[in-house]
Amino acid sequence: MMDKKTRALWRKLPFLRRVRYRLEYAGLKLVAVLVPHLPWVAVRWLACVLGSVAFLFDRVGRAVALANIGMAFGGEKGPAEMRRIARDSYRNFARTMLELFWAENFTAENYHQYMVMEGWDQARRLNKEHKGGIFVCLHYGNFEWLSIAGAFERLPGCIVTQEFKNPLLGPVFDRLRSLSGHRIIQRERAMLITMQHLRNGGNIGVLIDLQVGPKHPSVPVRSFGRLSAVTRLHTMLQKRMGYPIIPIESVPLPDGRYRTIAHDPIYFAPDVTEREIAQTCWDFFEAQIRRQPEAWLWSYRHWRFKPAGAGDSYPFYAVQKKPFDQLIASMPDVED
Repeated sequence: MMDKKTRALWRKLPFLRRVRYRLEYAGLKLVAVLVPHLPWVAVRWLACVLGSVAFLFDRVGRAVALANIGMAFGGEKGPAEMRRIARDSYRNFARTMLELFWAENFTAENYHQYMVMEGWDQARRLNKEHKGGIFVCLHYGNFEWLSIAGAFERLPGCIVTQEFKNPLLGPVFDRLRSLSGHRIIQRERAMLITMQHLRNGGNIGVLIDLQVGPKHPSVPVRSFGRLSAVTRLHTMLQKRMGYPIIPIESVPLPDGRYRTIAHDPIYFAPDVTEREIAQTCWDFFEAQIRRQPEAWLWSYRHWRFKPAGAGDSYPFYAVQKKPFDQLIASMPDVED
């Protein structure tokens, strides 16, 4: 279950933390056993209940979500509407997680009963033409089913994930995320592995709203009018390979299914900068979020850093860091 490096880390953990991690693992395994046996409608109902309960009791996460929504929409939405968006965002995330476990029921023959697939024929043609593909998405809608469906659509690839603080949980999620044929890799050595995978005709999927510390490979983008440091993996791959980038998403429909879309590819000129690539990708998804804001993960700290002189225009949790200012200064095409 754990490789040599993980076992060494595990032994260094304090006793009480190891006990807590074991309990978390046991609870997760129980969920993994029980959820696939539930009717799909029951999973959706349970997610609604759990998401609502989490919204009520997760004081810190709720404050982060409301601060993010307030900053993003300003005077456009009143307090009641902002709370509704935050609550429904919790429900959406709970549903996404439970449905990841329920995905054990998927086969290559039945997954399309739960998702309306659009644009994947074009994505396959581009994959064949370029002998590889770069796909980008957000923590938006059901991003877990989106990934699984992509492999079922004959576009398996490498999925770059963040490590869990609890090392016992990673293998559980990796198994579920790879059930349709994906290869899961961690951020360590991701650039080298993904580059080789693309050269061999594979596909890469990147969650582009992951916040990255400015000391790590990152690029600043302006999201909802504020600067944030996000992963630059997709931008580096695009610059080196020259492939178009395909935005993908899976958003809930009123009947309970998902509209799972591979959008038209975004092409870039050879002289475009990495920051311009990142900004173009973000601008595409920001428009989607504005149309259906409750589908995004608002309780995540999307704006962890703020530039010097920003004052209180950023959420309360944002902190000023010199490396963030240096990152912004290193890219002269960042707008003021």
